[in-house]
Amino acid sequence: MWVEKNPFMNYDFIGTKIHSRREEFIIPNKDFITTFLNVTSEDIKKCEIYTSGDITYYNISLVRKPLLCPYCNQMMIGHGTKLRTINHPKIRGSKGIILYHANRYICKSCGKTALEQSPFSFEKYGESFFALETVMDKLSNLNYTLKMISDELNISTTQISKYLDSYVTIPPRALPESLGIDEVHSKSLSRRNTSYICVLVDNEKRTVYDVLDTRSKNALSLYFSGFTREERLSVRYVTIDMWRPYKDVVETYLPNAIIAVDPFHVVKHLTDDFTKIRIYHMNNTLYGSNTYYLLKQWNWLLTSENVYLDNKRVYNRRFGTYLNRGDLLNMILESFPDLAQAYDLKEEYMWLDKTITYDNAEEHLSKYIQKLTAAHIPQYEEFLSILRTWKKEILNSFMRPYDDRRLSNALAENINGRIGNYITISKGLTNFNRFRTRIIYALNPDIKYALSSKLNSKRNLGHTSTRKPYNKENN
Repeated sequence: MWVEKNPFMNYDFIGTKIHSRREEFIIPNKDFITTFLNVTSEDIKKCEIYTSGDITYYNISLVRKPLLCPYCNQMMIGHGTKLRTINHPKIRGSKGIILYHANRYICKSCGKTALEQSPFSFEKYGESFFALETVMDKLSNLNYTLKMISDELNISTTQISKYLDSYVTIPPRALPESLGIDEVHSKSLSRRNTSYICVLVDNEKRTVYDVLDTRSKNALSLYFSGFTREERLSVRYVTIDMWRPYKDVVETYLPNAIIAVDPFHVVKHLTDDFTKIRIYHMNNTLYGSNTYYLLKQWNWLLTSENVYLDNKRVYNRRFGTYLNRGDLLNMILESFPDLAQAYDLKEEYMWLDKTITYDNAEEHLSKYIQKLTAAHIPQYEEFLSILRTWKKEILNSFMRPYDDRRLSNALAENINGRIGNYITISKGLTNFNRFRTRIIYALNPDIKYALSSKLNSKRNLGHTSTRKPYNKENN
């Protein structure tokens, strides 16, 4: 240790020399130790920091302080030190290791020995408090897989899983006022052979509420029946896709809720049906003809939104003249009158979906259904059936109860995209309990963690090992 007068400050500070293979530099302990090693400069008896290879060592011992015997409550005396090796997060690109010479004590009355309480980590832990906090911080980011965290912090994935199991607890919470229900495909995480896990979101707070291992009607009924009647009656809005069991469960267990179908799913059914019409006409057109060329090369003019049609005309070799996007679109529609009718109906609904309000939605949608019915387009029968079957829920989607936002599953879709990416990059996920904990912890800022010296592990319930029992006699 050494003391130097800092010419830029009006107080003394203690500094630490750090040696590396190529340089020697000094870090002021007054800032470094208190923030990085969780002790104050007054607690330090000796501190040496040096780098060897790709490892930075923090060789440290603390001032010995009075300690009462934990067994007989008598004053203890010094009895040497005990070296503890503790992993610490990287600094300056190097793996960190604290070499902690813990003060050891002995009691003259009962002969028992004890160590001082460590400011760096829990007793018998191989990681520092700062390392544990770093683990939990990275677990809150779904861009990190357990393997990535393990490689960066030099902690096994098994140990990281135990920290997640032990430090994050999902408390019971009241149902949200506006609930979104959606699903994510995952055969490995769905324990009931449905291939889908169900994601519940709080549309008002914009957070994940819960994750279930199936989207089946029976499982959802059992889940919602676990809430009190008062809690279930407090749900005012529920957004869903057009999965009938969702609607049945909501009507039974959340009777006060207004059900709204996600408008994106409605529009997707319309555009998918329109694509079938375009492909039908293309398949019935002579291959290589001008009309085939228009439907093959310029089909995006029929499906893309906000296409600027009045662009500058450019020379088109196929037709030997100058054309812009508007000209090409008109050529397609003039060549296929049935397709033109289907296109106009598609564009009309897209316009209604963006412009009408809840107050006039009933009138506009009813007129549109009549027009679609009169068109007698076979490929639109599915979409027409959707409008008739889900008309009430589609109308409800035009409500704007929060921040002038339409009722939709946009939040759930966004969250499901992040969950899906996490499942994709985290190959081999099978423990649903742990998966649920991490998803809710990472995507709900209200869920915090609490460090503890006690660890537990959430077993993968229902998992059956394929390994055969070991028979010593046969080996």
